[in-house]
Amino acid sequence: MRDITLNPEQRLYVIATEGGVTCFGFDNARDHARQIAQRFDRPDLMPTADDAASLTGYEKYLAAVRAWGESAQGHRTYFDPGTDPRLARVLETCRRDGRKVRLVLGDTGTGASWLDEFDVVGTVGRSTGLLKVPLLVEPGEAGGTAIHCAHVLALMDWRS
Repeated sequence: MRDITLNPEQRLYVIATEGGVTCFGFDNARDHARQIAQRFDRPDLMPTADDAASLTGYEKYLAAVRAWGESAQGHRTYFDPGTDPRLARVLETCRRDGRKVRLVLGDTGTGASWLDEFDVVGTVGRSTGLLKVPLLVEPGEAGGTAIHCAHVLALMDWRS
C-alpha cells in the first residue's frame, strides 16, 4: 500500500504521492465503504467503529472500491453516499442526453445555498476509473469537476 499516515485531529488519511500529499477524510472512506458493503451485502467490507481512524478503515475503503469496480455495477455511474435517488436519475438522464445544466449547491439539511458561481454550469459527464462519478463539464472543456451530489439543492435545465 502507498505511504499513508493518519491525522486524527483533522480526521484525515494523508496519502503520499509523487508530487506531495493528498488527503481523504475518515468519514468519506467509511461512508463509501459502508454504501458499497450494503449494496453488495458484503459484511467483510463493512467498516466497524474501530476501523474509523485506522489504516484498516482505509484498506476496507480500497477493498470496497475494488469490489465495485470489478462488478457489473462498475460500468454504471457511482453516486456519493447521501445522494437523493431522484437526483441520481435526473443526472443520469442529463448525462445521456447531453443537456446543459446549472447546479445550485449547498447544505441540504438547511437549504442554504453556498452561492457558488464557478463550476456550476455545464453538461454532465462521467469520470473513468473504478468509481465512475458524475462530472460537471464546462463548455469547451474535455473534462470536469466531480459533482458534490449529496449537496445539490437544485438542478436547472439551462435552456428552460
